[in-house]
Amino acid sequence: WLLLAACAVMAAPARAQAPLNFNDLVGVWNLMYEDGQTGTFTFSKNNDGTPKVVVSTMAGGESVAKDIVIKGDTITFTRDIAVQGLSGSVTYTAKLVAGALKGTGDVKLGDAGMPTPFSATRAK
Repeated sequence: WLLLAACAVMAAPARAQAPLNFNDLVGVWNLMYEDGQTGTFTFSKNNDGTPKVVVSTMAGGESVAKDIVIKGDTITFTRDIAVQGLSGSVTYTAKLVAGALKGTGDVKLGDAGMPTPFSATRAK
């Protein structure tokens, strides 16, 4: 019986991270890309209660994100960018891990794509 109980404990699935709640993100977050670029995410709500994300970066100005989706423990949103006359977008995908947002900003510019890891911490 003891062996059976031990096997049941070992076979238990790993505990999944709790679903992400947008309300836990509301506020200003300091953004730091792995390549050294910085910026902010400002999470708030529109007048109708829907999520709003404003992204500000040292290289790309400020823009309101679109296509904000929370699925399970992951948030995804996209912002349009223009660099040297080329139009493109950055799709951010992140999880809240130990109080910090960790993920990638996937830049699509012309035919090129370049995912860049980032982290963001709540501004003090």
